[in-house]
Amino acid sequence: MKGRERYIIFRKRNRIRLIDVSRYCGCSASAISQWENNLINLSDELIAKYNEFIEEFEKKHKVRY
Repeated sequence: MKGRERYIIFRKRNRIRLIDVSRYCGCSASAISQWENNLINLSDELIAKYNEFIEEFEKKHKVRY
């Protein structure tokens, strides 16, 4: 499994919407979608924010892997 696929699987298993991730990261939902589908690259800052979103989500919710 590729690195970006893990983000998609995590997001879908936990019913996280693209808009929720994009609002947290400060970018568009289409940018997150295009990155997850390997169409564009995100800056290291945005990837770090996405990882931060996941960490915060894990602290607050029961997580499905």
